[in-house]
Amino acid sequence: MKDNPYAAHWVDAVIRKAYSIMESWRKRYLRGRARKIKPRIRRRFAKCKVTLMKVDYEAKTIRITLKPGEYLTISWRSTWFGHRVRGWAVGGAIIFDDRVVISFNNFKEIYVRRIIGWDSNELSLDGYEPSIGFIHDRSKASQEH
Repeated sequence: MKDNPYAAHWVDAVIRKAYSIMESWRKRYLRGRARKIKPRIRRRFAKCKVTLMKVDYEAKTIRITLKPGEYLTISWRSTWFGHRVRGWAVGGAIIFDDRVVISFNNFKEIYVRRIIGWDSNELSLDGYEPSIGFIHDRSKASQEH
């Protein structure tokens, strides 16, 4: 880390992405869908963690920390998709050599009037709802005995 000029959080992001690539290759290899050669990155990229960026929703900009005191500012004001992502949250950014890809998340709140928690086992299906209480269905168990 002494000779690394970049922000320390980039190291975490690189390690996490490398593990993800290796784990994906391992699963594909074990299923017979990948060859026994090490995975290679064809295009350089850097996935930006949330801890490395500051989002200003009023100015519609993202400020990404590259090095301590050095930033990359990206704006989505006056873009073709601006009206489509109004009210959405910035999910992340992927930096390529020639472009930056910004992902947006839309969280919708769902209001549920009644919730029932279910537990399924080999011989029973049990549920719980506060106004009803416990719900038991042991029809399969009673048929076998």
